This record gives sequence, C-alpha cells and structure tokens, in this order.
Amino acid sequence: MTTDPRIVLRRAALGATSGVTSAPWGPDPARGALGSMAATDLSLQRQPEFTEEQAVRRIEDIVRELALELSGDRAARAVTPTASLERDVGLGSLERVELLTRIEAAFQRELGDAILLLDTVREIARALMQAPALVGLAERTPSVAALPLPAATSVDLGRVATLVEALQRRATAEPTRVHVHVRVDSRLVPLSYAELWDGARRIAAGLAAHGVRRGETVAIMLPTGIDYLQAFMGVLAAGALAVPLYPPARLDRMQEYLQRQGRILANAHARLLIAMPEAGPVARMLRGVAPALAEIVTADQLRLPGDISAPATPDARDLALVQYTSGSTGDPKGVSLSHANLIANIRAIAEAIALRPTDVAVSWLPLYHDMGLIGTWLNAMAHGIPLLLMSPLAFLARPERWLWAIHTRRATLSAAPNFAYELCLRKVRDDAIEGLDLSSWRCATNGSEPVSAATIERFTQRFRRYGFRPEAMLPVYGLAESAVALTFPPLGRRPRVDAVARDTFATEGRATQAPEGDKTSLRFVSVGRPLARHEIRIVNDAQSAVPERVVGRVLFRGPSCMSAYYDNPAATSRAVLADGWIDSGDLGYLTEGELFVTGRVKDLIIKAGRNLVPQEIEEVVGSVDGIRKGCVAAFGVADESGGTERLVVLAETHAPAEERERLEHEIVARVAADVGVPPDVARVVPPGVVPKTPSGKVRRAAARDAFAAGSLSGVRRVPWRLRLRVLVGAAQARVESAGRATLRALQVAYLVLVWTIALVLLGPLVWVLMHLLPAGRPVRALARVVSRIALAISGCPVDVEHRDRLPRRGPMVLVTNHLSYADTPALVAALPIDVVIVAMKEIIDWRLIGTFARRGRHPLVDRWHLKQSLTDAAELEGRLRGGEAILFFAEGGFTRASGLRPFRLGAFEIAVAAGAPVVPVALRGTRQLLPADTRVPHPRRIHVWIGEPLRATGTGWSAAVDLRDRAADAVALHCGEPRRDPVAVH
Repeated sequence: MTTDPRIVLRRAALGATSGVTSAPWGPDPARGALGSMAATDLSLQRQPEFTEEQAVRRIEDIVRELALELSGDRAARAVTPTASLERDVGLGSLERVELLTRIEAAFQRELGDAILLLDTVREIARALMQAPALVGLAERTPSVAALPLPAATSVDLGRVATLVEALQRRATAEPTRVHVHVRVDSRLVPLSYAELWDGARRIAAGLAAHGVRRGETVAIMLPTGIDYLQAFMGVLAAGALAVPLYPPARLDRMQEYLQRQGRILANAHARLLIAMPEAGPVARMLRGVAPALAEIVTADQLRLPGDISAPATPDARDLALVQYTSGSTGDPKGVSLSHANLIANIRAIAEAIALRPTDVAVSWLPLYHDMGLIGTWLNAMAHGIPLLLMSPLAFLARPERWLWAIHTRRATLSAAPNFAYELCLRKVRDDAIEGLDLSSWRCATNGSEPVSAATIERFTQRFRRYGFRPEAMLPVYGLAESAVALTFPPLGRRPRVDAVARDTFATEGRATQAPEGDKTSLRFVSVGRPLARHEIRIVNDAQSAVPERVVGRVLFRGPSCMSAYYDNPAATSRAVLADGWIDSGDLGYLTEGELFVTGRVKDLIIKAGRNLVPQEIEEVVGSVDGIRKGCVAAFGVADESGGTERLVVLAETHAPAEERERLEHEIVARVAADVGVPPDVARVVPPGVVPKTPSGKVRRAAARDAFAAGSLSGVRRVPWRLRLRVLVGAAQARVESAGRATLRALQVAYLVLVWTIALVLLGPLVWVLMHLLPAGRPVRALARVVSRIALAISGCPVDVEHRDRLPRRGPMVLVTNHLSYADTPALVAALPIDVVIVAMKEIIDWRLIGTFARRGRHPLVDRWHLKQSLTDAAELEGRLRGGEAILFFAEGGFTRASGLRPFRLGAFEIAVAAGAPVVPVALRGTRQLLPADTRVPHPRRIHVWIGEPLRATGTGWSAAVDLRDRAADAVALHCGEPRRDPVAVH
C-alpha cells in the first residue's frame, strides 16, 4: 500500500481544499530559503494589496531561484507564467513543498494544501489572490493539553459476523459518540457512529433504487472524506462489493489513469461508479472501456431522504471488498475478501497490538488501499477507537502535521510506510516541532513496503528527545491477499535487525549471521511472527520446506486469506496452491519463528551466480547526491550470451542533462563499492520516468519492459481531446514501428548474411590460429588482420590521418576518446604498429574478445578494488619502461550521449613516471556505428586522427596534469564532438 509523495500528490487529493490550518495540526511556520518566520504577530495586520501580474512576476522569481538551485540554468530559463512546473521546470512533489513555504514567506499569505496540485505560476498567483493573511506562530500552535476522550463501549467482535453488523451495533450502543474527525477545508468535522450508519443506510437504499443488486460490484472513486466513509459502508450495507479506486488529480496524467482504471473496472464488472462531481467528465470516459458500467453518480445523488427501510444484513461468507493490488494494469488482480476475512484480520490485529478501549488513532493514509482502509479506518470503526483522519496531501505538504496530530490527540496508534518516517527525517525542521510530545505513541506501525533498518534507527534517535520510545516502532508485514496484516513483532521490544554475511547470502541463499563489525553485511529487519490463527512457511521451488535461515518463498494461510482473485482464474491458480497455502510472491527466511523478508521473487537479480536484492541497490543509489530517493529501479535483464543477467539501474534526477553522465559514473562506483558488483547499465533519467504503482511502489517489471523496449521517456504530454489523440498516436506509432522494424530487419539480414559467410569460412581458422600462435605479439597481429576484414565486410572503411606522426616503436602512451565497442577493432585495424590496449578486467569473461585479450596479453585493470588497481598501475608502468606502446581510453568509459568527457589522469601519471611520450588519437564515427546499449551496427566510415607526440615539461603531479590537458585539447579539436564541462561532469 506504499504511498510515495509524488504519487499521492497526483492521486489522493482531488477534493483537497485550501484555508488556514486549524489548531489540531500543530505549529506550521512558513520557512525556506528566506529563513524561518519569527514568532511575531502577523495575523492582525492586513497584508499589502498586490495585483495578479505583480504576484506572477514575484512568484516567477521565486520559482526561478529554486529551479536554479536544483537544476541549473536550463530549468531556470524554462520558467514562464504558463510553463509546467513539473514537466518544463522539473519540480516534483517535495520540491513543491519547498516552493510553497518560500511563497508563503515572501507574501505572508497562508496557502492551502491543494496549491501543491497547481502546475503553473499563473495558477498559483490566482490562488494566492484568495489566500488569507499568514497568522502568527502563537495562533498556529495547538494547546499542549491532552484532549479527554471517553473509552469505547465494549462490542464483542467474536459475535459479529460482518462489518455492517459491527457498525450497526456501534450506532445502537453509542449513537452520539464521535467515531472520526475528518479534515474539511480548515475545520475538523466530527462524524458520529449514528451519522455514519444513517448515511450508509441512505446510500444503500439509493443503490437499490439505481438497480444495484446483492453481489454486484460498485466502484468508489472519492477522496478522503465523509462521503467516502458513508459510501463504502453503504455499498456493504446494500450487499454489494466495494471496489476502491484512487481519484484522478491531474489532467496531464489522464491517459495513464484511464488505462489503469478502465482495465480494473472491466475486470471487476462494476455496475455503478460513485465519484465526486469534479470527476464526472473523467468518469464518463471510463464507460467506453468498462462495458458493464451502467451509471456514474455522486454520494449526494444516492442519499435518499425521508424514511427508509433497514438494509438486508449480508452474510459473513458474502464478499465485501475487491482490493486491487499494486501494479494491477495489463492483468488486474483484485483480491476478493469476504466479511469473514475482514473481521478475522481486524480481530487478529487487535490481539497483536493488545488493543485497548482507551486507544486513539491518527491516520493520513489514503482510504483506497488496504493499510489505510482496513488496517486503520475499519479497524478503528469495529473496535470503537476514535480516529483523526487527515488527507495524504495534508501530510505531504507538511509532515510535521502528522506528528502534531499525534501529540494533540495523545494518539496511541498510527501507521505509515517506511517512506513516511524517512520524510519526517528529511523534511521536518526542529523549529517546527518545538514542544512536541510523542510519548503517547505506543504502536508506530511500519509496513507495506520494505522496512529500512537505517530509517528506523535514525527516526528513533532523532525523535527520542520528543518522547518517542524505540519499542514503539513496529515493523510489520502484510499483503492484500491476507486482507492487510500477516505478521507483527512482539510488543515492548525494539526492532530486531539481522546482519547477514553478504557472500553466503548471494551465492548460497543462506542468511548466515555476519561477524560483528562487518561493514559489508546485508541488514534485514524482523517483521515478527504470524498473527493468531495464521501460519507462515518458507519453501523452495519444489514447494518443500527449508531449514531456518535458508531463503525461500513465503507461503501463508489463515482466516484472513482471500479465496481467489476476482474473475482471474489464471492468477488465482498461480498463487493459491492445492493445499490451501498462498504464495505471497515474496522471498524471506525464518529464524526463531520470526520472518525476515528479503525481496520479491520476480525482482531477484541473478548475476554471475550471485543473488542480488534490488531494494539494497536502490537504497545505495538513492544515497547519491542528486538522485531522487525512492525514485530508483534496479532490475536484471537477460544477457544474450546466456547464463546470467545484466544489472540495470534507472535513477531519477532533477540535474540537467550535462550532469547526468557524472551521476551515472558515481552510481556505478557506489554500487560497486557497497554491493560488490557494478551495474552493467546505469541510466539517469528525468523525474517521472521510473514507473510506479498508484500507491508509490517502484514497478520493476514495468521498468524492465520499458528498458528492453527502449521506451523510457521523461516527457509527459498534456492530453487534448484525449480519445482523438490516442487514436491518432496509436496509428502513427504503428506506422513508425513498422518502418523501424523493416529497416532493422534489413540491417539484421545483411549482417547475418555477411557474418555467416565470414564465420563459416574464417571463424574456425581464426580460432585455431589464435590458440596455435604464441601468446602476445603474434596474436595481436592476427587481431589486426581479423579487425580489418571484419570492418571491410561490415561496410565500415577506416581513414587514418597523419599516420606518419606515430613513432615506429615504443615506449609510448596513446590516449584516445571512447565512443563505442567498435573503437577497439577500429584502432587495432588503423594503427600500423603493435600496441596493447588497456581494458577492464570484466571482458575476460567475454568469449571471443576475452580470449583475444588474454592470448594477446593486453593489460586488464580492476576498477573496483583500490589495492588491485594500484598493482595494475605499477605493472603498466613496468611494461611501458620495457618498450611497449600502450593505448588508453582516457575517458574511462562511453555512453550513448555525445561529447568529449574529461580525461582521467592515470595514463599521464604513468607516462611522466616512465619518461615516455603521449600520442593523442581522435576517433570519429564509431559512436554512430554501434551506439551504447545496442547490438546491431549501422555501417559508416570511421576516421582516425593521430596527433604529434607530446612530452612532459617536468615531473610529478603538475606535469601529469599539464600533459593531460594538452592531450585532451588536441583530441577535442579533432573528435568532432563538443567538449563536456569538467565542472558539470565532476
């Protein structure tokens, strides 16, 4: 159920409203680059009037300043009154929070949360014209006194069969008792049990009047609010099945919204859709993709006035809810849950946390997913627990509101995914929580996404001084297929973190405890034991149980478990096993009866016999400065050579294009250092490219598919006359795809033909000669002949300019730019002298090239181990002193993007130390011949330019730097590509 800030801002708050924040939400001083607002009285002073155009110009300046800080000149230049803050300027949800505080500080106006959904400077200026004056800090701080709340009347859930019966009993036992406080505009609106039951009954009667029969599905597309609460219980009271959907928030994501929700509605056979009035145009579009959808109504239209008859009570075995799991797109998977399933899970959660009549809950979690719907609201309703319900947008705009709500209500229960605790660490300032008291919080449930040991440790450490107790943090595990919850840790214990030896885990799948102080260990957090009357076991691929501390598939069963996926027998057969156990799709291990989840089965990356956990890689990459934390996808793609996978990392950034290559290099180095395996591909992309579910989880499978198809893009187009554009775009895509496919087919056919002839005639001879010839110079001479033949039959002639400048023999260092994998055969074919080429050690595993490298005695360097790299450098210097000519690709690596990157210093230090000349060599044409991440070459002419030999003018570091700069200048003049700014890259 994870709720990522970017996703929630878009989807969870269509009905969000603006206004002055009321007292229960805590101190909320505007802050930002202009400094914290002082605790002075601003509320009684009428702010100076300003025109809309004046506001536009001032807001433009603020946005431009923020864009310059985040992304540089390009983003700042993109700022105009009508430019999209997200698409054109690159401001995501968290950046909008900072923008909000800066605008409030500059104008001394109080902007509502919905401002975060506005996408242009002009829209914000218009909203600002209606905003009230910013109140002083004293007026915005709540009273620290606890709010007295009476204990709930006892209702025995053991005798309650359905949620409808639970609500009816509550409404009868304590009709005036306030069940929920819901934030509406700037107020907290109470909703009693009698009001909730009355609204549910009237909506149930309205559904019957609209022809909804018992057992039919009704979709609910509403934001957090009273309408949602009454509509949901009204659907259940009518004997129908509720299908929660997230509401649309932005028109520029309408195509994605229609695609996802249309398929879900079609799979659910939804008879009717309850939506807010503003969603009417969007909802009507859904009829075309959901044939069963007969009517779209609002909650007000369903509430029948006057006297109504009591609804028929559903049976415990009746289905109550179809909860669609995260990522339900092409193959929607709706978890079918009966009233009995829901009551069983709610009862088991209460036992796990020792629920008390005096407990109080606070939640900002959206009601269209299980953690907010079942784990929080329905649980509180069934047990009579008072609940303060705020919208996700209210939390994301200012995370401290969540903490102040717990403080003010003296709340004991509040749940959130791991990212929320991390957001509090990064976005809540000390001056915003002065006087905060979290000592009442006894169950800080952390679940619905992988729990980070580092996050819980840092959260506990920071908020300890505000009364938060370490044992209050409860890492849990659950999934929609088990209603919501499956495991809980023991109460009163600090989170248990298991340090596991990395190598044993990666190669053998065993979670062996790492020695104390092992900084390379993997850290997994215990999510506790199964709920009462529920079971878990760990099995291998043959469904046999495995011993403790052996990683396997997590299976479970119990009274909360679904019976099937709704109208999806294929998905059901894959998940529900013959003996009643359900495959969670997760990997984990047990020790002392406690579960440690290690990842998803489908996400596990197997590279060179090692099992890599994508979550760990994503966390490492997210720690790189400039990378958007939580917006990283790591996945494996099949290597065409077979037997292993390539590790691919996609990471979002706001940095301009010229800085992305530097970030890619840093990602490779960081992952290599922390995980032990460098990524095969590191791609830094604009915000919004990494696919996510509605609840904010990274969709690794979708990212893998998009990467394989070459369809990753950071451009979000604003739809106009959506249906027409979709039809035209689809037709155009088919035409373009057919053209590309035809061209590629011709290229492949040509290459297959010529290479088949070459390999049949020459392949066996080359292979035999390579092994018969003495290693070293003879094999290198053979490689020169083979390279010339290969380039000739591929239609790639090589021109060499100033061949005469090259000394006839070594010692010498040749330095060149690096464009593609075609560079090596091009240089071997073009250079008239015997030369050895410095290559990365990884190529030794490539069959043909690795054999040539080994037999040709080309120097291989280890880029990932410092000690070994120093040894390699010493060996290179020795070979240079021995008279060899050594060629370096001075940029270190290559990418698809053009441009000469800064030269690395190693080659020049070796040249200075050995007193050898440096010959600059410039390559042109090979980048277009074989671009990065492609395997089909595009034949073209290759040009090699050879410069005058350069010699050092001194010794030591400064001489090497001077030699590098002169060589880079020479190559830059003749490589035909622009030179990258070294400051931007490094």
